[in-house]
Amino acid sequence: MAMAVDVGMSDYKFVSDLTAEGFETFGTGGAGNTVFGMTNGTDIYLCFLLDTPNDQTKRQTALLSELSGGSSDRAIPNIPVVCVMTQ
Repeated sequence: MAMAVDVGMSDYKFVSDLTAEGFETFGTGGAGNTVFGMTNGTDIYLCFLLDTPNDQTKRQTALLSELSGGSSDRAIPNIPVVCVMTQ
């Protein structure tokens, strides 16, 4: 169970942490700019992309280079997904 820091407050979690804790995904239809939700019992988190323009540019450059046959490095930044508890 998620422990609130204060009434109406909780720490965000990465989707990988919630998965390791046994949470399961559910669709949200993009409500509130969410990507999806995760639930475990009565705990519900809504999940969002937490990306930066700089990381987007690095991924796009590497992928376009791959498509043109010129990519020598396949390492690109991950796209972080953070989840916020709902109440």
